[in-house]
Amino acid sequence: MRPSCSFLAAALAVIPPACAPETDLTGAGPGADPTAGATAGTLVDPLAGAADVPVNLMAVTLRFAAPVMLPASALTVCGQAPAAVEDSAACDGGACYTAALTAPLPASASCRVELGAGALDGTGHALAGGLIGSFDTAAAADDTPPVISAVSIQSAGPCLAVTFSTDEPATGTVVLAAGDVTLPSPAGAGRTSFDVAIPVASLPPESPATIVVRAVDRAGNTAESAPLAWQTPAALPRLAITEVLANPLGPEPAQEWIELRNLGSDPIATDGLSIADSRGADALPAATLDAGAYALVVTSAYDPGNGADPAPRAGTPLLRVDSRLGADGLSNGGEVVRLLLGDAVVSSYGGWVDVSPSAWAGHSVQRLVETACDRKDAWNHAPLEPTPGQGPP
Repeated sequence: MRPSCSFLAAALAVIPPACAPETDLTGAGPGADPTAGATAGTLVDPLAGAADVPVNLMAVTLRFAAPVMLPASALTVCGQAPAAVEDSAACDGGACYTAALTAPLPASASCRVELGAGALDGTGHALAGGLIGSFDTAAAADDTPPVISAVSIQSAGPCLAVTFSTDEPATGTVVLAAGDVTLPSPAGAGRTSFDVAIPVASLPPESPATIVVRAVDRAGNTAESAPLAWQTPAALPRLAITEVLANPLGPEPAQEWIELRNLGSDPIATDGLSIADSRGADALPAATLDAGAYALVVTSAYDPGNGADPAPRAGTPLLRVDSRLGADGLSNGGEVVRLLLGDAVVSSYGGWVDVSPSAWAGHSVQRLVETACDRKDAWNHAPLEPTPGQGPP
């Protein structure tokens, strides 16, 4: 079974980059418990130890290892209780909460963020109180909006990769618009460098579109970039590469495989699709993949009953190509694998993991949240047991 990311998946199904591509899931291993260790929070914005934090700070953002119950009365920031605490849409893993402040902070002071009584973990047990972190305030208020620069966009399969910078820590939002659809996506908090990927399937295909980047600094000053024109991509089948076994215990390359999943609500035909590595491609045989179903792209010699590696889940279609996947089988050193429709990239795995070490023998790389965009942090970087034809718990 894959590690559970259930508390992330709901958000990722709509705006994966807000959490998944920025979330470090790379160390996840078998049996990981996302609720373990949720006894104290950490400061996300301002970071613990930050200096020159404006006295007119609007809010602080805290991160916990898993969702918690956090009443405003359980927190103090520089001696004052926040007005309210709300879930934060932009979070680098775990669960984040934004505590809104109503009064200015003292100037040139060391401010402590402390957890008191009343905060509970997901099982209803009290969280340990104490110091969460501290930061130093500036001598004056900040009344100047942030400066946005270096806005860049690039298509990445069914997603749009967006990068930009600000001259001071800020909370970023990317707003995509095409036709009658507007798609705002959180880009991160407390940063000066932003790099996110946003699914664009909900926008009308092959249509004129605009992108606007918005940044709000710690004092609430807002800046917005000029609209940047772009074209939404053609509609692509909702298929994803969800798992790759490049270093099986059985013979290579015969026992290598690539798992696909239909993420859509309608059946998808594989006609016209191909699977490619860095040096060659194989046309997929004709088949129909039901909504939500998995399939394995395998070699002509693949033996599901080999016994050295886990057998595919019963009923999983096997899409057999030639004797080697791609040009010469899958490289254990890490190799790009792409699912193509003509020249268009439907889904990809970037070859981010070297699976040649002995610890990786018989283990696979998996897209931990299957709706996440094609980015490095969406995949495990610690060995996981293969789950061919099976989904997350």
